[in-house]
Amino acid sequence: MGDAINLADPDFEPNDEQLIGLSKRAFAGVAAKHDAVLARLREEIAVMSAQVMRDFEARQAAGSKVP
Repeated sequence: MGDAINLADPDFEPNDEQLIGLSKRAFAGVAAKHDAVLARLREEIAVMSAQVMRDFEARQAAGSKVP
């Protein structure tokens, strides 16, 4: 990308190569951050799901006892 990029110039029209370079720089690291957030979210869901199942099983056990 040897051509100067002046996004402040309203007459400037970047070519395809410049647009690709700009988008790669603009979104660098987004995929890794997205993957990390998804991994954390899945872990939180797993922990909450396990807790809900324990609570449900405890209620089922308490409700099935005959006095």
